[in-house]
Amino acid sequence: GIQTVNMDMRPDAQRVLPNAPLANYDEGFSSMGLKHLDRFLRHMDEKLWYIKNYHTLEKVAHTIHMSELWSRASFYFHLLNANPMDVSLCGCITDVSNNAILPEIELLAMKIKIPGITSGAAPGRPGNGAWTINYAYNNQHNDNSVAYRRILRDFDISGDEEDVFDRVAEELEDHDEGE
Repeated sequence: GIQTVNMDMRPDAQRVLPNAPLANYDEGFSSMGLKHLDRFLRHMDEKLWYIKNYHTLEKVAHTIHMSELWSRASFYFHLLNANPMDVSLCGCITDVSNNAILPEIELLAMKIKIPGITSGAAPGRPGNGAWTINYAYNNQHNDNSVAYRRILRDFDISGDEEDVFDRVAEELEDHDEGE
């Protein structure tokens, strides 16, 4: 599947879903973009759903962006499934738990839930509205990104959410203020 950040930001919700969501769409729409937009519009006033600190237009733009991203990723996912490669050659690609893809998505989910969590400041807990978010897709974590990725890959994301968030704030500082 194509792992993605869960739009449900409740404290007890799973941060990363194993697949892009394919539920609760209005099948009256023919394009996935409109199905995603309709889903967003039905949930847009919920405080613990989606990227809570974006303005409405930013959320709409992000919704359309993610629809496009999922569509492109889906094409290659199905292409690879139809034409499997030698497992010994590309096992690292599909091993999302050990190739740093899943840890990156988990970190992104935490940054969306608590913007500024890795800034080095003392961020608040989800729902306090004290931080804004502007996650950059260029992954500029710090000057030594290879070392940072190793730390992230080996970071234990299991456990009580409050404990995990405290450890993220302390151990994965990258000065991303979430603005």
